[in-house]
Amino acid sequence: MSRLAAAADAAFRKTAMWAYAFNQSRVQVVFDPIYLAVAKRILPAKTPLSAKLAGEKFDDNLYLAYRTQSRKLTYFVEDWDWSQAQPELLTPRQRQMMHTVTLGETSGSAVADSFLRSFRTNPELAAFFGTWFTEELNHFMAYHLYLAKMNEAWPAERGLEVAEVEFRPYADDPLEVAAANMYQELLGFLIYRSFGKQVKDPFLAKMLAQFAKDECRHFRFYQDVVARHIQKNPDFRYNVLRVFLKATSPYNQVSGGAANVLDHLTMGAFYFRKPEYEYFLKENEYLFGTNLRKFWDWYFKGLLEPCSFCAKEPHECACQHFEDGSPAPVKNPAWWKKVTTTKREGDAPSLDAWAEQLFGASQLAERKEALSALS
Repeated sequence: MSRLAAAADAAFRKTAMWAYAFNQSRVQVVFDPIYLAVAKRILPAKTPLSAKLAGEKFDDNLYLAYRTQSRKLTYFVEDWDWSQAQPELLTPRQRQMMHTVTLGETSGSAVADSFLRSFRTNPELAAFFGTWFTEELNHFMAYHLYLAKMNEAWPAERGLEVAEVEFRPYADDPLEVAAANMYQELLGFLIYRSFGKQVKDPFLAKMLAQFAKDECRHFRFYQDVVARHIQKNPDFRYNVLRVFLKATSPYNQVSGGAANVLDHLTMGAFYFRKPEYEYFLKENEYLFGTNLRKFWDWYFKGLLEPCSFCAKEPHECACQHFEDGSPAPVKNPAWWKKVTTTKREGDAPSLDAWAEQLFGASQLAERKEALSALS
């Protein structure tokens, strides 16, 4: 590549990164047709459905099977032994990452009314939303409790500011919203899984592994909904690919500014390594009829610095351990401490105190049960 071409490529990538930070703002009406045009350019119109998707048979109501599975897997994080948590074992990057994942789960309070409004005329998606919200509440509670263990609990107003965001819908079509949720659940699963393999605190590693399983179940439900629609409407693949190109997630709207959005993007992308990339491509193959590897290789190139150990692009890195102990190069590492709300502290719910109270109630119940067994 010539110097001119390299400079042009770098400039384009920088512009694309900033476009990502704003692609759910008011200019969404301008960006969406562009992303859709790109999707149609990279996915040829005559691309057949993947053999696997074409041969699938889906239930008319996918929620019933999901609900049956969910009942068997129900758990409550306050039942865990939190005395086993060892946040002192986390690296500076991992401590920063805990705030990024906490923001993602706290955003549920902001996105809830938008999602439910989109799904209100679709009983299958509306019912799933109710179960999804209660399952995600485990993640919300656990991350805030872990931050308290780190002595980095958010100010109560920080969580309130996230909840107060007037969240713009991803789309008007409930199936497009389902596709967006599918994408973010896929990325959540892959990044939690990878992050959990890097942390040295066994308690947090187990917690992240559990949350990764939850996100994978959510992804699979949404994927079945989307795939069923693609079977009948193959052109819907372009809408799904547009969602992928936009890297659609709540972070665009709840992070508090473009610089913070990009910080969270790079925080998560650091844990998107070769095993995650290959999984991602496999799901592309299923949904689009092609894995689009050549395009995604270009898309992810230069997003982050190469791996410190193998010198490969992060999405090409297969190192079992890839953290070198250096802090994350974020522009605003203390973002979670800053609040702008004018509400009094007494008006804001204390998220860590709420979690601690539930944890304490669970411990009290266990003590009563133990005493009853002895009497």
